[in-house]
Amino acid sequence: MPPQKKRTADAKNGGDSSKATSSAKSKGSSTKSQRVVAITAVDGHTGSSLVELLLSDSDFDGKFAKVVGLTFGEPGPDAKDILDEYQVETMPVDGMDEDKLKELGVDTLCLIPPASKDKLALVKQVLELGKKAKSVKNLVFVSSAGCDYAERDKQPHLREFIDLEVLAMAPKSDPSTEETGHSPCIVRPGFYLENLLLYSKQAQADGMLPIPVDENHKFAPVRPLATLPAAEADALTSPQREQVALGDVCLLLAKILTSEGPHGLADEVRGSMIPLTGPQMTAGPELAEAASQALGAPLKFHSVREAEAKKILQGPQGKELDDSEKAYLLEYYSLVREGKTNYVAGRPTFRAVTGQDLTEPAAFFEAYKDSFARKKRRTSKKDE
Repeated sequence: MPPQKKRTADAKNGGDSSKATSSAKSKGSSTKSQRVVAITAVDGHTGSSLVELLLSDSDFDGKFAKVVGLTFGEPGPDAKDILDEYQVETMPVDGMDEDKLKELGVDTLCLIPPASKDKLALVKQVLELGKKAKSVKNLVFVSSAGCDYAERDKQPHLREFIDLEVLAMAPKSDPSTEETGHSPCIVRPGFYLENLLLYSKQAQADGMLPIPVDENHKFAPVRPLATLPAAEADALTSPQREQVALGDVCLLLAKILTSEGPHGLADEVRGSMIPLTGPQMTAGPELAEAASQALGAPLKFHSVREAEAKKILQGPQGKELDDSEKAYLLEYYSLVREGKTNYVAGRPTFRAVTGQDLTEPAAFFEAYKDSFARKKRRTSKKDE
């Protein structure tokens, strides 16, 4: 994921971070559930945003006793800000053992794979800890939409998520792991709308959205994170902030992790495979049109070859992305070009679980207006 500039506070508190913090700190006295939730990859955007949502939104008051963060590396600046602000107990996966997992009382795990070439080994390491602890009943695994359509020789980074899912599902049928994995759920988010921020430089300079797909290729990007750049957040009305600040993927994960049923997670999600795309299929020109309407100025779609897309990712705009994440993005675009993303998925489930609807692309561009708005060039006196 591209870096986020600055976080918003709790959407329901209208952007008042002091209220969000006090809400999180008051949980100790109001908590009813004894659930202890561990979230991996809190050193990254999705994991840290999920932590922030759980600890800042009053909807989740009383639905867990504690949130623990597991890291695969050093947290980025935004992630560190979140973890520090909410005083989240964190520890590296490499420093964990099953005794520590038991000591923390972790019974619910959100396993977000790291953006790393070693993700298979690292996911296996976390699952082995859970198996040995034998007490991590609820397991929510974050996979990727399209992995089932990916081909191992063409899209290996995408297809790898199938291997990861197999590992995540294995404890359910292994009695030796006892409680671990007894109540599983797999969520397959689609292409993140925030990935379009990688092209904000071209949008601002040239009024172009350069994506390596043709004008008729369609996909349904989804809104993932509970974060917004501060400038954009300040400009939103309360209803707009409610709509986009929660982030669809993080909101769904938070609702699943805090759901209760007789066997762990709520029956409506336990044992489910939930693909989650955005609410509508869009081609490149339609994305550009949605952006144009939000910006009040034209933004054109520009189809580029994969070599040009790779060049953009290798440049300054992609400097915070791991090489495996860059490869994943290029593979997803290739899936789009093959016509294997012509579907929407998860909308009824999302509505049933969260009580809300998925974010439309236009709302995303409205939220990130300043990131995409074309910058006027200075004119010299000679030009005048």
